[in-house]
Amino acid sequence: MTETTQSAAATSPRIPTVREVMHGPVISVTTEDTLWAAMDKMVATQLHHVGVIDGDRALGLISDRDLAAVWTLDPLGLKQHTAGHALAATETTFVASDTDVITAGEQLLKHRRDALLVVDEDGTALGVLTDRDLLTVLLGLRRPLR
Repeated sequence: MTETTQSAAATSPRIPTVREVMHGPVISVTTEDTLWAAMDKMVATQLHHVGVIDGDRALGLISDRDLAAVWTLDPLGLKQHTAGHALAATETTFVASDTDVITAGEQLLKHRRDALLVVDEDGTALGVLTDRDLLTVLLGLRRPLR
């Protein structure tokens, strides 16, 4: 390794993994729960996303934006449609907890989502990684967070 390479490596910040910055555990609903129940959980926990699970297996992620889209088209839809129905209309991107945050950020941009569902090798939901989590990491690289 040259002196320049050693110096750059010494000053480069360590890139954290998704596990280090995600939120968890996942607040979840089942495929049979109504979107109203999903909204109720979001309001009660002040979160913008709920996971959809089947037993222990993660199936997807529903956001408050997804719920707003349903409500805009059909105000009664939140009580009539299930979380499983909403998953059919959204693309959920999963990410492993040991993925670095740069790769996870690239996935967010590629899939045009604001959050990723973090899963283990068995497909069990571990947490949620949001664009806000990644922004916090980015700002932490520039200066200490308050």
